[in-house]
Amino acid sequence: MHAQRWECTAKMIRGITLMLLCLAPIAARAAGDEGTTGIMRLTLAECIQRAVEDHPSVQEVKWEVAIRESDVEQAMSGFYPTAEFVNLVGVVNNARGNIHRFHQSGVWGIGPFFRVEGQIVYPIFTWWKVTNGLKAAQKGVQQENVNVEQKKAEAIREVKEYYYTLVYTKQIQELLTDVRTGFEKAVQTADERLRAGKVSQLDVLNLKVGYAGVAKETRKLQNGIELSRGALLRVMGLGQETAFDVADTTLTPQAAQLKDLKYYEDRLFANRPEWRRLRIGIQAKEAELAMARSDYYPTFFFSMPVRYGYAPGRSRQTNPFAYDDFNFGAAGPVLGLHWKFDIGETSAKVSRSQAELMKLQSQEKNAATSFPLEVKEAYLNVQEAEERMRITSDGRKAGRALVALSTTNFELGIGEPQDIFQGLGNYTRAANDYYEAVRDYNIALAKLSLVVGEEVSELRY
Repeated sequence: MHAQRWECTAKMIRGITLMLLCLAPIAARAAGDEGTTGIMRLTLAECIQRAVEDHPSVQEVKWEVAIRESDVEQAMSGFYPTAEFVNLVGVVNNARGNIHRFHQSGVWGIGPFFRVEGQIVYPIFTWWKVTNGLKAAQKGVQQENVNVEQKKAEAIREVKEYYYTLVYTKQIQELLTDVRTGFEKAVQTADERLRAGKVSQLDVLNLKVGYAGVAKETRKLQNGIELSRGALLRVMGLGQETAFDVADTTLTPQAAQLKDLKYYEDRLFANRPEWRRLRIGIQAKEAELAMARSDYYPTFFFSMPVRYGYAPGRSRQTNPFAYDDFNFGAAGPVLGLHWKFDIGETSAKVSRSQAELMKLQSQEKNAATSFPLEVKEAYLNVQEAEERMRITSDGRKAGRALVALSTTNFELGIGEPQDIFQGLGNYTRAANDYYEAVRDYNIALAKLSLVVGEEVSELRY
């Protein structure tokens, strides 16, 4: 009887050993065989490099820069003269003579005529309307360039979050896959022992319940992997059909030597793109307001009117007081004032620009107080995640030791099987908590880098 019990115990230990295989470091597995599978495997730095160039939002904002640059070209045109001419070609009755004595042909006596009229205008003084318009357009370009920086920073944060999440999910999936395999073999062994009458039906059912608990999470994790991979492909500007995987197979804490909170608060307003974009936007709106106010005043201009008409079938009139609508020529420089008496419309434009400026100034005041708070929150989240990572790391080590101790006691005949399963369950939870804390720590570093406006970790890309 004792020999049968010992044989049963030895076989159960072999089943448990299969489950303990999942506790071995997953990093020992090969990173991938790109040459044989054709899968593109990228590191985090390589993913970031692709995203800052090909992220859809970055591409969109780059076109906004091009649009703003066209506004600068349009504003520059205000410094150059403009010209407007009208050409007419038609037919007219032939006529000979002058205002005292003339002869005009009938319906059948017609001939061609040509006419061109227009002027060249050069603005002399516009109450700085053109200058302010150019300044506003240039500030708009600066705004969009800073916006490109902001979109790139947001793209980097997205890549980090999806990358860390994908590595975490893949690692947990491999862990559960090994556990599931161990449970399958344990259930098979238990069924054999049940037929031999060496274990109870209760033991078999408990193993099947444990197997079901692991198996039900497999599909959920696979969905999470596919969604994370798809999100990572999107932010890199790659198609969803791309054969891609991450190069890292083990989730490790991102190396970082954090400075004190005040250091990041002091550098916040110099680095953060949102703040610089807001400041440039205020300057642009101030220029727009000045440009709108200039419409209250007249524009001084220099002009060169040009008028010329020719009809070969009609006599040219040499009397300066004789009006001829078909044979004439005149050109000469003039100075003028251009008044636009639309006080209501101008006042509305000024009021709108003032309101928009006040809105931006209110946003500036809000940002001056909220941005430091965001930095503080992100900094504290990093510290909290780091502390949680340290605690769960100790818990994982303790869980591993508990499993080893329970197994040894069982082999010596002084332990119970439930101690082994309980220890394994505790270790599995502790390991999951640790990897979750590592992922949260890395993502917290990414968020801190975003709100500070500079990379706070030792990651280089």
